[in-house]
Amino acid sequence: MMEAILEVLNLSKSYKIRKGLFQKESFYALRNIELTLKKGEILGIVGESGSGKTTLGKIILRLEKPDGGRVLFKGKSIYELGKNYTKQVSVVFQDPRSSLNPRLRVREIIEEPLIVHGVSDRHQKVLKAVEAVHLGEELLDRKPEELSGGQRQRVAIARALVLEPEIIIADEPTASLDVSVQKEILDLFMELRAKGISVIFITHDIRVVEKISDRMAVMYGGMIMEMGETREVISSPYHPYTKFLLGNVPVRHPSLRKDKNFLEFSQEIPREGCPFRPRCEEAREECAGAIRRVEVNGRIVTCLLY
Repeated sequence: MMEAILEVLNLSKSYKIRKGLFQKESFYALRNIELTLKKGEILGIVGESGSGKTTLGKIILRLEKPDGGRVLFKGKSIYELGKNYTKQVSVVFQDPRSSLNPRLRVREIIEEPLIVHGVSDRHQKVLKAVEAVHLGEELLDRKPEELSGGQRQRVAIARALVLEPEIIIADEPTASLDVSVQKEILDLFMELRAKGISVIFITHDIRVVEKISDRMAVMYGGMIMEMGETREVISSPYHPYTKFLLGNVPVRHPSLRKDKNFLEFSQEIPREGCPFRPRCEEAREECAGAIRRVEVNGRIVTCLLY
C-alpha cells in the first residue's frame, strides 16, 4: 500500500456573505473534509461549480486558512513547514493565458520559482523541466502570446515542475483546452505520476476524472459525498449525487440531458443536513437534519441510505 504523503483532517471553511442591507451570514465552503493523498497517485476531485473543490485546493496551497481542521504533509502541519513547503507542493491553474506573465519569455517564467527560492544551476533545471513536458527549447525565448493554448499549459506545468515538487495541485488544467489538446495534457499528468509525483486533479468533468485518476472524491455543497477507487465509483456509484453526475456528463446538446433541469437548479445549499437533499430523488425527511459518513466496501459515502 502506498504511503499517505498528504492528509486532510476534519477541514472546514466558511465565508461571510451579505444577506440584506446590514446583515451577513456564514456560508460554508467546506464542511468536515477528510481525505488522504498517497505518494505517486492521482486523486481526482470532481463536482459542480460551488462544490468547494477549489477552496480545498487553495487551503492545501496555503492561499487560504481553514476555520477548523488540519492539513498534514508527511505528518507535519503545513503551517509549520515554512517556505520549504512551497517547493514541495506546486500548482497548475486553469487558464494559462491569465496565470502566465505576458511580459516575460518562457525561459523567465519557468525560471522564476528558482530565483524566488535561491536555487542555483537554473539553466539546466529549466531545460530539464521543458524536456519533461515535451516542449522544444526553441520556445524558451518566446512569450506566452506566441504559443498555442496547449503549449501555454505545458509552460505552466513546467513552471510547477521546475522545483521538483512531490505534489502538484491541478485546478481545472484542461478546462480551457480543445479536446485533442486535453488528451495530451492528461497523458502528461500520467507521465508525472509514473515519476512518483502525486497529483490532486480538480475538475467539474467526471469524464476527465475517469480517464486520469486512481481514486476520486465527489464533492457537493462543501462536503465529500463519495470517495473511492475511480473504476469502482464510476462502474457502481453509491451516492445519488455521483449517479446524477454520471447521468448528466457533458453532451452535444442540452436537450440530450437526462435531467432537463441540470442547468436550472437553485444555488441555495441547505445549512443543515445533506446539501444535495433539494435535488435528490431519494431524499428522506431525516436527510434535513442528519448527516452520516460511513465506509461501504472500502468506499466512503456520506448518505443516510447506507
